[in-house]
Amino acid sequence: MVLDVLFGQKDILGIDIGTYSIKGIQLKNVGGKWSLVRWFIIPEPEEVQIGEINPNEKKKIISDILRNYLSENKIKIRNVVTSVSGSSVIVRYVKFPKMTKEELSKNIYFEAEPYIPFDIREVNLGFYILGDIVEEGQKKTETVLVAAKKSIIQDKIDILTQAGLQPVIIDVDAFALESCYEVNHDPLQNEIVIILNIGANITNMSIIENGVSKVVRDIFIGGSSFTKALQKNLNCTYKNAEDLKRKYPLLVTSEDKEKALAENNREMLQVSNILIEICHDLLSELHRSIDFFYSQRGEQQVLNRIIISGGGACLKNIDKYFSQELKIPTEICNPLSRISNSEVVPEDVLPILSIATGLAVRRMRDIK
Repeated sequence: MVLDVLFGQKDILGIDIGTYSIKGIQLKNVGGKWSLVRWFIIPEPEEVQIGEINPNEKKKIISDILRNYLSENKIKIRNVVTSVSGSSVIVRYVKFPKMTKEELSKNIYFEAEPYIPFDIREVNLGFYILGDIVEEGQKKTETVLVAAKKSIIQDKIDILTQAGLQPVIIDVDAFALESCYEVNHDPLQNEIVIILNIGANITNMSIIENGVSKVVRDIFIGGSSFTKALQKNLNCTYKNAEDLKRKYPLLVTSEDKEKALAENNREMLQVSNILIEICHDLLSELHRSIDFFYSQRGEQQVLNRIIISGGGACLKNIDKYFSQELKIPTEICNPLSRISNSEVVPEDVLPILSIATGLAVRRMRDIK
């Protein structure tokens, strides 16, 4: 959703406002090559992370933190791109009767209403035409339809404007991930990939075929699901559960478990068993999405790889778990792998910057 058209200075920040932290990326494009200008991750206070305060107070705290950080670091850029996800955001792949982009723009609210489970007056709508097809003898326009409740859009705008920033594009997390994939992908390589962005409360899942998202879902399992499971089963504090989650790996293979047993590391075994239960839940949802993808195609093709990003990618051995369970090569996302000057970013935080990176590259395509 492009909220404004910029004239003059086009430098922007990609800002991903999450539950645990605010992530920012600024990139520069010269001659078609990207370089990193700056990056940051600003932790949010514990009361914001856990959700112990009211929404308006939460917005003020986040905007104050962001404004103070920009001021202290003398960051003058004011134009930003951000994104939304969750239950207030709907992505549908819809086949409308054949029409031009201009015709669809004029009639989008009427055409979209049957596909949106909200009051159409309460949402902002956007669309992207994938192409024209013929189905059962009828010419149709295949379209990605996006609807986001105005309230969730306004929340992001409020945070950014109160921080002294100007939001110019509101994207969707899943499409920011697609943009991140695109900038780090060899355009000559045709493949089908799954991106799992495991955030604090939500996992954004996309199946991308030859650079285009074919299935997009938000799964309501995230990093906090792992932490809360540990907290409940071990009867410990949220902070202690977070520390345990970071300390121990998933024991994926029988060799891993035998080694822990041989070392009599019962805590590691207990933590791993609890974490793997949540991984199983996430795996079940992923299976559903893969089955849906195949049902839409009418055939099965090889899924080439899985890319895991977000804070959940820092869970030790999570890539090993999905690779073993799905028999698909799995890797941890490096969103800056083809971007110069990125060696300054510590390896363990790279996956957390995936959405912010995808937001930062939007300027070349959408801001004229």
